[in-house]
Amino acid sequence: MDKLKAGWIGFIKPDEEFWPNVEKLASLGYRGMEGGEALLKGDVEENVKRFHDLGLQVLTVSADLKDLREEEYEGIIKKAQQLKTNRATVWVSSINSSFWNQDPVYDEVMRDCEAMEKAAEKLEGEGITLCYHNHHQDFLTSHRGVAYFDILLYNTNKLQIELDVGWVTNGLEDPCRVMERIKDRLAAIHVKDYINGEPREKEGGWAPIFTTVGNGELNLVPVLETAQKIGIQWAVVEQDTMHNLSPMESLTASYLNMKETGFVL
Repeated sequence: MDKLKAGWIGFIKPDEEFWPNVEKLASLGYRGMEGGEALLKGDVEENVKRFHDLGLQVLTVSADLKDLREEEYEGIIKKAQQLKTNRATVWVSSINSSFWNQDPVYDEVMRDCEAMEKAAEKLEGEGITLCYHNHHQDFLTSHRGVAYFDILLYNTNKLQIELDVGWVTNGLEDPCRVMERIKDRLAAIHVKDYINGEPREKEGGWAPIFTTVGNGELNLVPVLETAQKIGIQWAVVEQDTMHNLSPMESLTASYLNMKETGFVL
């Protein structure tokens, strides 16, 4: 079985330190970055070539759900083509309404499922796979006893999942079991770690304090082992906010902790 490749999302800003940091990450062993908006500044073609020459590739671009609801796909297609990637990802949905101090509304979730599935069919015709990225609410909120994550799965088909295993853990589910269950629709994983903060009174579980991969609640070894076993290609490091390390320190430690498991290149 092939080992997973390591990618990252966030951490480094599109400033004067961007290219020196990218070169360090490529030298360390990272092989991809999600987002890629930094490469859209200036000569995009030259930026992408420089990125590829470092052995790196853009893994996905962002797909704004507002655009999908309005069936505005051209901007996503153009960005993916410019950055030479074949994936686009929706990062949040109505399921995650507690981020805005609201409860998820079933009809709004169903509207989002319909919009994402229609977009997935359209983008597939352009050679682009549309993915959805979960948060803790996908597992801790429900409608008539069915978790919203399952409602999303039941009401889509073409839409793929970029599973954030840290948020799955924070949602009080076993990410290995979830990966096994959805393996036919799993495009990649986000590897995120955290320590428990304050209890969440309404949803359950604990507010996360994000930390370097391998330093928190995430059961890293079985997660990576399961991902490799089912043929996932990319393990993408994400840390929403820094803890004790700087962004580059945390990216370095996260990569080395993953590589030490033996399941990551």
